[in-house]
Amino acid sequence: MQLDGNLIKEEGHDYLASALNFPDYYGKNLDALYDCLCEIECEIELINCEKVDKDIIDTFKDAASENEFLKIKMFP
Repeated sequence: MQLDGNLIKEEGHDYLASALNFPDYYGKNLDALYDCLCEIECEIELINCEKVDKDIIDTFKDAASENEFLKIKMFP
């Protein structure tokens, strides 16, 4: 799965929820993002990652450290 940092910057949690098929109860905040990322099995390529807020990048990295089934690759 490929995520675009430009779209994350523009649409934020709405884009992430849709692209990653998060449940309707997704809270659209960093804690909810972490929780949902820890529950999925996916390889994510994050393109244009320099456009994404550091807090979101850190949340992706933290979740990947916790969830062995989540792989994150980041590209500028």
